[in-house]
Amino acid sequence: MNVEQRLTIERRIVRKLIRTAKEHGWALTRIWDGEENQNPKTEQEAIDVVFSVDECRMVFRHPSFKSAHCAVIILGNDGWDCIADNSIGEGWDVVIDAIDRYTDQVAEMYC
Repeated sequence: MNVEQRLTIERRIVRKLIRTAKEHGWALTRIWDGEENQNPKTEQEAIDVVFSVDECRMVFRHPSFKSAHCAVIILGNDGWDCIADNSIGEGWDVVIDAIDRYTDQVAEMYC
């Protein structure tokens, strides 16, 4: 796999994370880029922030849950593994379960 293919996979997965979270009522509220919090207003702005650094933390909030939840994105490995870590609980698990299934399918296509 070349760099462009990996970047395409990473973009698909990050976009899927944002959209899946939104489908379940979770809004992306900020992205910690390693130096400061960024507050993207659109999906494209979020993608631009994530892909401007090698590692970041995407923070999501839901109006029905007290705690925010996050996904840690690390770029530059195999592509499908770009969600390197995530929080768990309080309604967030359904988002992560869906993303795990999706990334497993993507990984199977390239392994």
